[in-house]
Amino acid sequence: MIAVSSHLKNPFSNLFDWLLLLLCCFLSVPTSQILAQSRYATSDNWAGYVHWIDLYDADNNRIDPVENPRPYSPERTCGRCHDYKTIAHGWHFNGPLGNASASGRPGVPLIWSDPRTGTHLPLSYRGWPGTTSPESLGLTPWQVSAQLGGYLPGLTTVEAPQSGSSKEAAGAADGISQTQAAPDSSASTSGSLDRSHITGDLALDCMLCHHRPGSGYSPFTWTEQIGEQNFAYAPTAALGLAVVTGGMRRLKDDFDLKSEAAQEQLPKVDYETSRFRSDGKVFIDVIRKPANESCYYCHTNVAASSVMGERWLHDQDVHLRAGMSCSDCHRNGLDHQTVRGFPAEQHPSGAQAASLSCVGCHLGNQSDITVQVGRLGAPQPAHRGLPPVHFEKLTCTACHRGTGLDSVVPRQLQSMTHRLGEHVKRTGLELPAIHGDVMLPVDETGQRVASADQGVYAPHRMLWPSYWAVRQADRIRPLNPELAAEILRKPLRVRRDFTEELSEVKLSPSQRTEILGDQRAARQKTEELSQHQQTLIREAEATQRKRLVNERILAGLAEIESKVTGSQAVLVSGGAGFVRSQDNQLVQLDASELGSAGDPYAWPTAHAVRPARQALGVTGCQECHSDQSNFFFAQLQPVGVVPTYEPASLVVHQLQRPALQR
Repeated sequence: MIAVSSHLKNPFSNLFDWLLLLLCCFLSVPTSQILAQSRYATSDNWAGYVHWIDLYDADNNRIDPVENPRPYSPERTCGRCHDYKTIAHGWHFNGPLGNASASGRPGVPLIWSDPRTGTHLPLSYRGWPGTTSPESLGLTPWQVSAQLGGYLPGLTTVEAPQSGSSKEAAGAADGISQTQAAPDSSASTSGSLDRSHITGDLALDCMLCHHRPGSGYSPFTWTEQIGEQNFAYAPTAALGLAVVTGGMRRLKDDFDLKSEAAQEQLPKVDYETSRFRSDGKVFIDVIRKPANESCYYCHTNVAASSVMGERWLHDQDVHLRAGMSCSDCHRNGLDHQTVRGFPAEQHPSGAQAASLSCVGCHLGNQSDITVQVGRLGAPQPAHRGLPPVHFEKLTCTACHRGTGLDSVVPRQLQSMTHRLGEHVKRTGLELPAIHGDVMLPVDETGQRVASADQGVYAPHRMLWPSYWAVRQADRIRPLNPELAAEILRKPLRVRRDFTEELSEVKLSPSQRTEILGDQRAARQKTEELSQHQQTLIREAEATQRKRLVNERILAGLAEIESKVTGSQAVLVSGGAGFVRSQDNQLVQLDASELGSAGDPYAWPTAHAVRPARQALGVTGCQECHSDQSNFFFAQLQPVGVVPTYEPASLVVHQLQRPALQR
């Protein structure tokens, strides 16, 4: 009833909407979703709709590429025919709205990386164990957007305005709202900052997912524009409709959009006029069902070895090779609540989604005959000779995901974390180090459990966080990474990369002469020296490196303690914690003092699925059931950011905690 009255001035005045309400009850479809769709005309033809449309700016004004060269607003343009308010609450956008109870299985975190301080901290708005919520750190949604928005299709920070609403919510300039709050006066001391009064919020860009591959849309242009804080300009530039010059990043925090000089300092939009028809309409190559390439931009995960020339050795997911697409299984309706596909998933719409999981599609559910098995021709596996206990203790992906298990768990690169899509040289050793696959026990919802006896095994990716923190009342809590960067700027004296710059040690000519005892040899390149002389130089460099690293970290810890009174500063990295002793020495916390603050964050993973003939165990029981099995005995090497500290390696069963005596 509430949903109906929010859309109708008189709930009894529209018989059609009341009939829709009754239909919702019978079909178990959310009332708001059907009523929202009823407000918009649809073509309903599988051939699709050809989008020759007018473009509108944030003030709801029709764009003229010559007289009115402002960036187009997806909300004002697409929202004329599509319910932006409903869409904006979808899975990919709704994190800041804070419905952690509907978060489901742990997933890919938002990893806040700042190479200047060595910070690599997994964040999530969804309350997943092992992640930190941005709110608890004092990070505003604007800061999250500025740092990570290049690989987000938008971020709904407040109740999204209804599409087609009046100019009250329209922008003061180029998509920027007049009603945005002024910057927080305490930003400089709290680490919190909100420049949305200048840039606007990170609104949804429909075309990031719904562009046709090859149409000219460039997702990395979106990423570059977000890096310049051109939130309102990114959709226009990425679509290729215009060239955007200038960036809002350079504007001061007290920049006044209403000043006379404001327009001259804002980015400039130069439209390609040939894209506009004589009546002012533009062709937008929209596809309803997102292409795999759109998903890949944010969801690419590759073996680190592939960037060193081994890409040709890796195969694509068998479902995609069979002609399916990501969105065949990861579907959504108008609400954009994308099906994630894990067992026991409860879809927010209340719709039946069980048949879109591995088990539901390939095996069905004997206890629920309504689950539609065999969608899109999915084969039913026989699993001949496989003891049934495997179905009780293993997920489907435990046997069928990835390239198989290695004796040493390899590193992987991920789109958002490692900026895949940027045209640069990579080594495969980029930080943070993400490892996978690691077989870990989880419960039926995908949550980590304390013992293998309490759950089923699923493949995981894993990350050891690195961050600066404070210890108060035996509790270690991360510092706001922006605040940490400001505090540590002077004591660390790092310009770009904490690990790289603290690793660089160059001995002076006098030091080399003293070490080698030969002034002539001291002038030679190290690689030209004898093996004994090279060893002497390396040992001296290692000693100086350790001294330099300790000095810088101690200075950073002392500076934090001077700013955050009543606390002990901690650097957490590679599963270890480093603190400053009373005599100003760098010491490592023991496990009981560190607690769970240094634990890795792990999340279940499903793709890429490999063929049944390559499934785990296909060569026999010994593939898992032996003391040489990579399932239990693979080596795992945590990676930290402190150049002089190498974390102890692990064996996978130390994380699984199985009853090995059985």
